[in-house]
Amino acid sequence: MPSPKPTISRTEFDALAKVSGLQLTDDQRSEFFAVYGYVEQIAERLRIGGKRPREAEPALTFKPTRS
Repeated sequence: MPSPKPTISRTEFDALAKVSGLQLTDDQRSEFFAVYGYVEQIAERLRIGGKRPREAEPALTFKPTRS
């Protein structure tokens, strides 16, 4: 079964990855973009059709740091 197609372009994804602060290699960005459609589906389910705020996802309420 193929991965769901992301709703954003690769250029838009690369911009999001850059502002996220994650330091990803080109290969890592390509791999992440290949499954980004799944990430969008998960985010949609977490927000229950957009009725819950983005902040309802605990992982979005803090900025992780590297040790």
